[in-house]
Amino acid sequence: MIRPALVLLYGFLGFSRYGPIEYFRGVEQALRQAHVVPLIPEVPPGGTVVERAEALASQLFCSDTPAFAVIAHSMGGLDARHLITYLDPDRRVKSLITVATPHRGTPLATWLLESRGLIPASIRHMGRGGLGDLTPETRAARPIPDRADVAYSSYAGYRPLNELPFWLRSFGRIVSANSDGLVSVDSAQWGEFRGIMHTDHFEFVGWSLALPDSRGRRPFDHLRFWKRTAAEAMAAAENKMS
Repeated sequence: MIRPALVLLYGFLGFSRYGPIEYFRGVEQALRQAHVVPLIPEVPPGGTVVERAEALASQLFCSDTPAFAVIAHSMGGLDARHLITYLDPDRRVKSLITVATPHRGTPLATWLLESRGLIPASIRHMGRGGLGDLTPETRAARPIPDRADVAYSSYAGYRPLNELPFWLRSFGRIVSANSDGLVSVDSAQWGEFRGIMHTDHFEFVGWSLALPDSRGRRPFDHLRFWKRTAAEAMAAAENKMS
């Protein structure tokens, strides 16, 4: 059987690599050591779900790769779901695992769109279109149906407010529900729910922006998580191919 290609999708205002800085910190190298070469397509960082999904389709489907297994962090999960449902006529995407994706939106996006101040204004300037697609109101108004032949599953992150980096705590208070600082556990659940990881939103991709803390299990072992999740995504895709 031909193995599916593994695809990693980044979130809002993300990038694959900016000079020496990787969005998925150390993940590509770790997967290569495990004999998996991931694709990390470039999409408009602050674009809408439709814009980002269209960019994905143009990159993934320009080759004759027969099958894809996708793991998506944050907004990337919404991009992937739109791609699967509306832009994959040959049904090449076989599995999707979303990680901390705001499937039902996040109140933080609404706050950033409506609030005054330098930080909200800066984020609006970089990605008003993307922010608008991340509000609970928009997600309720624009549902994306699942495709029956795709294996959907998800992970959520959670840290109590007192474990979040100090600059992330104010965002966590806006979300209010149990969250990773940006996305609630409830919003992150889609398809087969695989569990809650003890991590914040940025630790998931290797950016632990607080001091190490053994009691709080910081930093999160993100490389172990991504290697395991890659194996899960590819196994789910192969199952759909058989």
